[in-house]
Amino acid sequence: MAADKGRKPVVVEGLVCAEPTVMAWQDGERDVWWSRAAALDHGLEQPDWVKAATSADRLSDLTPAQVSWLFAKGPEASARALLAAPLLLRHRQRIDVGRVAVARFELDALALALSEAGESADHLGVLVLPFRGPEAAALVAGWLRHLGSARLWARLWLHRHAETAARALIPAAAGRPGKARQNAEDALRYLAAIGHGPIIVKTADEYGTAALAAIAALLEPAPGRELPSGVASRATSASEQAAPAAGPNWRPADDLLTPVPSVFPDAAQAARKEKAPGWTRPERLPEIRLAGGVTMPEDEVARLVGALTRSRLAEAPEPAPGDPAPHNSDVPLVVESSAAAQPLVSAADPESERLIAGCDRQSLAEFGRALLDEWLTDKMPASEAWVVLAQAHVGDDATMDKLAPLVRSWPAKSRYARAIDGLAVLATVGTDVALRHLLAIEEGMSGGPTNERAMVYLTLAAARRGLSVTQLADRLAITHGLDTGVTLDYGPRAFTVATDDHLTAYAVGADGRRLTRPPKPGVKDTNPEAYQQFLRLKKDLRATAAAQIARLEQDMLAHRLRPARDLSAVLLPHPILGPIARRLLWGEYNPGKVLVRALRIAEDGSFADIHDTTAIVDGNAPLGIVHPAQLGGDLAGWTQIFADYEILQPFPQVHRPVVALTEAERAATSLAGFGPVATDRVAGLLRGRWQGNGYHPSSRLHTQLAHELPGGLTLLVELDPGVSTYNTVDEQRITEIWADDVWSDHWQIARRTAMGVCDSAALSELLVELYALKS
Repeated sequence: MAADKGRKPVVVEGLVCAEPTVMAWQDGERDVWWSRAAALDHGLEQPDWVKAATSADRLSDLTPAQVSWLFAKGPEASARALLAAPLLLRHRQRIDVGRVAVARFELDALALALSEAGESADHLGVLVLPFRGPEAAALVAGWLRHLGSARLWARLWLHRHAETAARALIPAAAGRPGKARQNAEDALRYLAAIGHGPIIVKTADEYGTAALAAIAALLEPAPGRELPSGVASRATSASEQAAPAAGPNWRPADDLLTPVPSVFPDAAQAARKEKAPGWTRPERLPEIRLAGGVTMPEDEVARLVGALTRSRLAEAPEPAPGDPAPHNSDVPLVVESSAAAQPLVSAADPESERLIAGCDRQSLAEFGRALLDEWLTDKMPASEAWVVLAQAHVGDDATMDKLAPLVRSWPAKSRYARAIDGLAVLATVGTDVALRHLLAIEEGMSGGPTNERAMVYLTLAAARRGLSVTQLADRLAITHGLDTGVTLDYGPRAFTVATDDHLTAYAVGADGRRLTRPPKPGVKDTNPEAYQQFLRLKKDLRATAAAQIARLEQDMLAHRLRPARDLSAVLLPHPILGPIARRLLWGEYNPGKVLVRALRIAEDGSFADIHDTTAIVDGNAPLGIVHPAQLGGDLAGWTQIFADYEILQPFPQVHRPVVALTEAERAATSLAGFGPVATDRVAGLLRGRWQGNGYHPSSRLHTQLAHELPGGLTLLVELDPGVSTYNTVDEQRITEIWADDVWSDHWQIARRTAMGVCDSAALSELLVELYALKS
């Protein structure tokens, strides 16, 4: 909590903020919000919508299109009557629905804004900005520890309504310990840090001497966290303390995105139980050897455990992401917490550093793994979760080998916070072993917030080495020892292990002859297990090659690029990546990721163009694996070249099925449909990565299929009559294929996006999948 260790928090009962909520629009803000009504397309209006809105008891009784229509231009009385009901429908344009409702109905939309922002703070927290009152203050106070855009919405609200924030939050900050008090303390400390300390002190004085004393204790800084000059001066009479000099927390009031030194107490230490579990006692744990060979005394071990309990994630990275009004866009820029910059494990405190410095590292790591085992045996109590973070200070590569499978398994067991802690440990340790595990965890995930966090941590870890994630993955690709040479050693006789162009391992005899298979060990062979080692190597090599081929295929689909120098310096010398890379078609790209020219890797490692002449490529030029849809008229030529050289590609590339749009189709805003197709085949797409859309509660049918495209777009497929979980018709017709902005609900009648704007590779992949329904 807010009080320093050893100081009992001051509690003042009975304080209440009775200030009413009012609207506090900034100049032009309401007009901007109301203008989003034009973006709330809802398709063809039906004549029974007025009756439906009048008779509905809650918003969930209406279709999503009816809700958009109701808030934008439906009957005012019906809309106001429904505003207090929770919005249970899942719009993509919820932020526009909310902004239009707030702009049109103002205070009557308070319950809606609070409900929406409370459910999705990062995405919808912006809705509370114009409301000045205690309800909004209590809500935003809990967002300052978020990693995503909610933190920005909280800062903007607190700065904009500083006096109301102080008046609304002081009762909770002086109240009984709990989450509400912690949130209120966070907000008041933040306000003080950006220069609103005098407002807090003045407002606390209005609540009485006891409240002023409680807030003075809250704002009393720890060494190195002094408040600005004058902030504490008004509190002197209540707290009998001298006002501190101006310190590093001073910031101009409008400098909301500048990093501010931490104003939060150490929550992990504050939440620590008074009585530690029995398994943390030194006698329950393995001995720790010191660098000199002696054993660490038990009292020192106890101090080390105590110091490790203070292991925690670092403060949220700055600045807070998001933008309520990005340039050339009416849609706020939103960054979810899972996709925002993630904190690493905070550096060990001085006592931990002192104790760890004298330890034998292997012995210390074994001690740390024993702590981890005890915590797991104790069913992973959240109060002792410091054990996971402590591995960043005491662990070694063997610890990472133990931790990684746990991190991979925790999301399936709803241990999301622990999984995030584990990801932070792997990224913080940052050894090759740790990062290989982090790469494997990210590659093995199917999507979702935890997957996003893993990618953010990978990006951060790679950046610490001056690399992209793709470059990091190339450099950490395992070799199975093939780079230094593998020998099949039977004792009296030995064979060299080699691989062919397709990464099949084989043995080479002493005479240099390739053996169909190595001989089985004989009675004179002293190391017969070498034969099984060879079989395991072949199996592991096949798995590694398959994983790397799949990764490089994803690189093609995602347009991941590498500097040209990496091909000659990293990929081609690699015993596994090299044979794969040589059989692929590469391309040089401009800064906009548009293909400039396609290139083949010749036998001598140089580049050759479509005319089979040597091409000079700058070492810094971005290269990527070409998707055939990007080749246009050159595809046939490259197909012939690969056939002439008898190059068997590791995955379909030049022979990949492709749909290339004509110029007329690129200029059009939709593509023609087709049919009939079997309903079961269309429904099968929903079991993949397509999403159902246009759901009608009355018919229980999805009349649209949707799939995201790069660049903030979505590909839409219109269906007639539509599919459902329980299909009642045998056939469907695809009536239209078109593209729309990803944030839209896709109900509009007019089509605005030219198909040529879509990423050609991603569009081709989806159209191939759709057109396959015909056969």
